[in-house]
Amino acid sequence: MDSKNERLAKPIRMVIADVDGTLVTQEKVLTKRAAEAVLHLQQAGIQFSVTSGRPPRGMAMLIDPLKLTQPLAAFNGGVLIEPDLTTVVDQKYLPAGVPDKVIEAIEKHGLDVWLYTDTGWFVRDPNAAHVAREQWTVKFPPTVVKTFGGLLARVAKIVGVSDDY
Repeated sequence: MDSKNERLAKPIRMVIADVDGTLVTQEKVLTKRAAEAVLHLQQAGIQFSVTSGRPPRGMAMLIDPLKLTQPLAAFNGGVLIEPDLTTVVDQKYLPAGVPDKVIEAIEKHGLDVWLYTDTGWFVRDPNAAHVAREQWTVKFPPTVVKTFGGLLARVAKIVGVSDDY
């Protein structure tokens, strides 16, 4: 057997799936079919985990139903965190100075800023566009802050949000 076929013949040890549109419906509900598929994988000795653009806490609703034991990949891999949602395995924060510039650019265009760290979602206006929808999606409210100043060393994701498009 050549090396390519040998690689293909190795048993699957782990499956990682996206959350939205794969495991949950548009209503953000875990499907019975997805939960059963994960159970079958686990019964076959195949580890399972999830990845998402969501913050870590935004995947909490999947941990118990799917019996997740492997690290979760939040922010599309920007933060790897254990299922306890407190133990960060690895993170790739935005480099120093970048968050300030991104926030400035977003604000220059009249957008609201959402800032995410490994542990939270922060906004300045809880009534801004789409905050309620995001809260419904991730199943937790943002922390409202006057400024983002003390958070800029651990920024994993920044989003500019508006209804003006």
